[in-house]
Amino acid sequence: MIANPCTQLSLPVTLLDLLEARDTAIRLHRDARRLNEQAKETLDAVGTYLMPRGAQFHETEERAIAELDCSLWRRAFDLTGFKQLMDAEAVAEFDRSLTPKPPEFSNANIRATFIDLHGKAGAMFRRGIVNVFRYLSDDYKTNSNEPFRIGRKVVMTWMVGPSFKRGLQIRYGMPSDKMNDIDRIIKTLDGKQFKPRDLEYAINTALEQREVFEDDYYRVKGFKNGNMHIEFKREDLLDGLNDQIAEHYGNALAAA
Repeated sequence: MIANPCTQLSLPVTLLDLLEARDTAIRLHRDARRLNEQAKETLDAVGTYLMPRGAQFHETEERAIAELDCSLWRRAFDLTGFKQLMDAEAVAEFDRSLTPKPPEFSNANIRATFIDLHGKAGAMFRRGIVNVFRYLSDDYKTNSNEPFRIGRKVVMTWMVGPSFKRGLQIRYGMPSDKMNDIDRIIKTLDGKQFKPRDLEYAINTALEQREVFEDDYYRVKGFKNGNMHIEFKREDLLDGLNDQIAEHYGNALAAA
């Protein structure tokens, strides 16, 4: 049975731990600044320039808290599992929201952010599927039989290049991101934990030895012309993937 990727997420209790840790860390950081200033004042009473580095912190208190909030938002996304549903577009939007200054990591902001994301999770996941598989070449029959469905075998162009050793490897940048996204989608549909870059590393290991990569999910072969042929071995997951694509286009037509 194909897992429903949009009903498996929950807000873990550990988010409360993050909030409590933030409050404690900020309090201790402020205490450290105050004690540091007291130490400087004590030394200034008996001489000048005695406090190492002039008792200066590397950043302002505001900047330190902003960097802390940025780290906590990233940790929160990892804990909730939303990253597994986010395509490259959604991840880029998330990264942009953290600069130049992230929203305060507060109870209200956490609830607003994750409640909003939970409502968008299904659409976001389906958009990710469509964005990934739009990269398929239309020049090959295996990809063009059914324009709105993914076949068991697909061809992806400009995916591989010469490795630094003797064989081939997945190109850095968009090609490797697409391969990573494909594995994220398939593992999510199977209800399994997705481990970023694991598939890319395994495929590269095989390609560098001029071998065909194969596991329970894929059979992958690279060619010197830059193409990569991917065969999906799980028909049930492929059907689930195509159901998601059909739902995406159905919703788009309904909204038009």
